[in-house]
Amino acid sequence: MKPLKAKTIYIIVLLLCTLHAGAQTLAWYDPVKAPQSCINGRGWDSELQGTYTRLPNRMQKNMPEKVWKLSQNAAGLTLRFTTNSRTLQFKYTVVNAPQLPNMSRLNQAGIDLYATNNNGHTHWIGNHMQWNWGPDTISFAFRELETGEGTYELYLPPYSTLTSLKIGVDKEATFNFCPVRTDSPVVIYGSSIVQGASPSRPGLMWTNILRRQTGYNIVNMGFSGSCLMEPELFKALSEIDAKLFIIDPIPNSYRLTDEEIINRITQGVHQLRRKSNAPILLSESYPQPDITFNPHAEDRMRSANKALRAAYESLLKAEVKGIYYQNSQEIEFTEDAMIEASHPNDIGNMAYAKAYEKKLKEILH
Repeated sequence: MKPLKAKTIYIIVLLLCTLHAGAQTLAWYDPVKAPQSCINGRGWDSELQGTYTRLPNRMQKNMPEKVWKLSQNAAGLTLRFTTNSRTLQFKYTVVNAPQLPNMSRLNQAGIDLYATNNNGHTHWIGNHMQWNWGPDTISFAFRELETGEGTYELYLPPYSTLTSLKIGVDKEATFNFCPVRTDSPVVIYGSSIVQGASPSRPGLMWTNILRRQTGYNIVNMGFSGSCLMEPELFKALSEIDAKLFIIDPIPNSYRLTDEEIINRITQGVHQLRRKSNAPILLSESYPQPDITFNPHAEDRMRSANKALRAAYESLLKAEVKGIYYQNSQEIEFTEDAMIEASHPNDIGNMAYAKAYEKKLKEILH
């Protein structure tokens, strides 16, 4: 037994030395210590330095508790950098949270990477399961990448609160963070479907697909199970110098009465209009894809869509300018578009992105 034990210890020491030697060949960069802000997808960037959160601390006292907690998740946040490194490694820590049953682990707590080469073409990069889901630190490695400098965009996990992040590249490689985008964003307020439920990975959230398809700067204000159109939310949204506002509340707000839906959306739009002339797009909920055998599953959702339409028509009669509308049938779902008839899968997220891309072209072009 003793020789076997000694051999085991030797192997462990050898592996640790190999890992240590590998780590020494990388240079590490911390986004929050970059010389200039580089985290995209936030409406209050100057107030959120040093964090991967979405609402500034001053708002906590007035926000619904669940909304505030979810605002700590990194939904929709990305960072861009340039490098010619053949190796990329990402190490980050997140606040421990239970695994959600309707969410892949890769989407809930994983990262996703895309890159644009010198020809201007953007491509997804898989890491071929080169990851380590440690108890404290998660790491993703991308190895033997093609040489030549590219611009990379890292999508952060939509349902996790990040506490640290470092990027490792070959020591001899060039590396620079790209400064945060300052153009007016498309601000999207909604439910879990906006926050990032439930594609297989972060890059396939419909808001992130829309970002790539349109090139627009996008701020994700999705709050899972908590999109109830409270005045505090519209007051916060009105502070953002937006290119366009998308209000997609019904997947959560259907729990309100019709009167509450009409009042809250009407008051919310007026709140936005007091500070902004940006177009406002109101969207109904998704069409029910399993309606053949379950025709009454979403009766209340469909009724809530009608209430939203009534609010929209009331705003038009009041001559509120720049209000637009998307009905549920414009989101072209197939029966394979959802994971459990409440959240879209990859196919459904593609359908969402396609519908919104078409609508934004109509409104902004």
